[in-house]
Amino acid sequence: MGTPRSRDHQWWDQRRFGLLVHTSTAAVPAWAPIGQYAEWYRAHLDGTAQDVLLHPSPMVETIAHHHDRWAHVERFDDFTELLTFDAFDADEWAQLAVDAGMNYTVIVAKHHDGLCWWDAPRTEHTVVAVGPRRNVLGEYAEAARAAGLAFGTYYSLLDWSEPTYPSCGYVDDIVHPHVLDLVERYGSMMLWGDGHWGGGGSHWRSDDLIADARRINPSVIANDRWWADGPGVRSFEYRLPNAILGDPWEMRRGLGSSFALNRAETPDHLLSADGIVALLTEVLAKDGHLLLAVGPDAQGRIPVAHARRLRAAGEWIARHRRLVDRSTPWSHWGDDHVRYLVHDGDVHAVDVSGSGRFDALARAAGRVTAVARVSADGDETPVDFEQRDDRLTLLPRSRFHHAPRDPDTAHLEVYRFSVEPHPPAPVELFPIEATPTIELAPLLAGATAGQIVQLGDGTYLGPARVPDGVTVRGLGPDRTRIDGIESAAVVLGERSRVEHCSLSGAGVRIAWLPKAVVRIVGDSATLLGCRVDGHVEVAGSDVRLVSCVLTGVLASGVDHLSVLRCTFSGVNWDCAIDLVGGTGHVVESCDIATVLEAVRLTRTVGAHVRGNRIRARWWGVQAVDTDGTEILGNSFSRTMRAVDIDGGVHAQVTSNAVSDGDSGCVVQRGASGTTVAGNHWERTRIGLLAWDAGDVRHHDNAAVDLLEPDSAIVVGP
Repeated sequence: MGTPRSRDHQWWDQRRFGLLVHTSTAAVPAWAPIGQYAEWYRAHLDGTAQDVLLHPSPMVETIAHHHDRWAHVERFDDFTELLTFDAFDADEWAQLAVDAGMNYTVIVAKHHDGLCWWDAPRTEHTVVAVGPRRNVLGEYAEAARAAGLAFGTYYSLLDWSEPTYPSCGYVDDIVHPHVLDLVERYGSMMLWGDGHWGGGGSHWRSDDLIADARRINPSVIANDRWWADGPGVRSFEYRLPNAILGDPWEMRRGLGSSFALNRAETPDHLLSADGIVALLTEVLAKDGHLLLAVGPDAQGRIPVAHARRLRAAGEWIARHRRLVDRSTPWSHWGDDHVRYLVHDGDVHAVDVSGSGRFDALARAAGRVTAVARVSADGDETPVDFEQRDDRLTLLPRSRFHHAPRDPDTAHLEVYRFSVEPHPPAPVELFPIEATPTIELAPLLAGATAGQIVQLGDGTYLGPARVPDGVTVRGLGPDRTRIDGIESAAVVLGERSRVEHCSLSGAGVRIAWLPKAVVRIVGDSATLLGCRVDGHVEVAGSDVRLVSCVLTGVLASGVDHLSVLRCTFSGVNWDCAIDLVGGTGHVVESCDIATVLEAVRLTRTVGAHVRGNRIRARWWGVQAVDTDGTEILGNSFSRTMRAVDIDGGVHAQVTSNAVSDGDSGCVVQRGASGTTVAGNHWERTRIGLLAWDAGDVRHHDNAAVDLLEPDSAIVVGP
């Protein structure tokens, strides 16, 4: 288990599962497009909020909703007096956390809207003076401690309501007094910062702030969003790390796609009880902590559906308390089907999919001598199994079969494995020497156009430039690796090619910022069958990227870029394919997931995006001020806006299949001559939203099971 910096902070290791109570003035409208954050309502509504990062501002869906539901509310701050909290009961909130099996809790002390949820010093913008007119944070802090929960606070450095933000005066007169007050008077043991992108650590004076907080209480833990120089708990938001981490980290997310309450979401958009357990056990298997958020409504009530899911997960946790509290990661965290944990020296597995298949327990892991199903009361039932070279499988007669799963009940089975370790390996008389690394640049120095440079097994060191017309060919991404270390691995010249290699380098990627591992500077270059741990920067025309596994592609001012049959996986906040300017681009038959935005076209002419499978958080395909864009035959799932035509002319959106997002197509900002035809929209909130757009021709679209049944076509204002 990753251990915090000092003995004062080791209490954090015992707190694995927590509740984030996420509220703000936005609890009154409590609305966002499905996939967005409802707590950002102000930024989505008026577009004047400062330091809006990544989020659309303003946002036509929110404008349309406000126009329909809240037209009588002229300013966002007018919502405050509707924030009554008449039904607020701090003990009920704390008991919910206990019932859910949690042992720590964090409340939003101040979100980006600037409203303070306690009697904060040096401001009247508090819930004690307006709205609820009671000290919500103070009451909850007392209730949390009485319930045995470690208590912490979230504090946004961003403040849309404070005229002095982000000046040094704001830092000295508001931020520091506020945070230290939370530690000194309310005993906040966790300082979770956010909204930190308006300045660096030196601007916020974060080192001084955290040091002052620890002079009050040495046990205070801080996360990494203060930009402090010292180590902090690493934050992951709606995205898990890919592997077991050794340093302290925490995953935080809502039960749905929003931290705060979003009335647009239905129970189907929430994590099921099994989903909560699956998420928690993956976090534990990767040596982390999980902070799940719920958002109370304007009366201070936690929605029944949210509370029911949490309590159902809590029942499973209570049955397997020792595993949750005392386990440590195994050598392998698991996969989509199973999570592995070690308790009392034995490997335990949580069977997430119910498949009874455990790939990591193949014979190479050691001989499994027994498998037992662990019941709710701790009793064990022997299970028949078969261990092979590629997996361990529970035999059909031993499998535990479930009726159709209820989302409000947690069913996941736990198995204990007795594993005999392998005997020590015999002494090798003729040990195999490691393959040495080879400098790539000297191998290419004398290559001429038309020549193929064949690489073998092992690692080649870049950076290297592939000469014009030369092909560099590997034996496959798992066998031939090119590493640029702190630089791009390769630069491709005119008509040059790199085939069947794995490429990495360019240092550590920072957040969503691109990391260029491959640079293509020549026309008619090709990247084929490669795996690239980073971005491909394209500065040549007629370039082809074919059958590659990529993080992202960037191009500006080039023509005829083709991205074909590629697979993309990002960091949840980035754009997979970002093309600016140029003509005749083609993005075809790609699989794009785990990104904020799949394809962004800006001022392109005649681009074609067709036959792709896309699952992105907010945008599928966004066309900004483009001419003649064709978006044809793509499949979108769980994407907020499948297609966004944002200005421009003559876009064609045809024959796309969209499911489980917010909108099938948005046409906005004066876009003209748009055709939307033959699309299938299923289980989205709306089909087509045309808002402040020019002429939009729509026909032969099918809308099935819309969440707002009369919203197949919405035109405004």
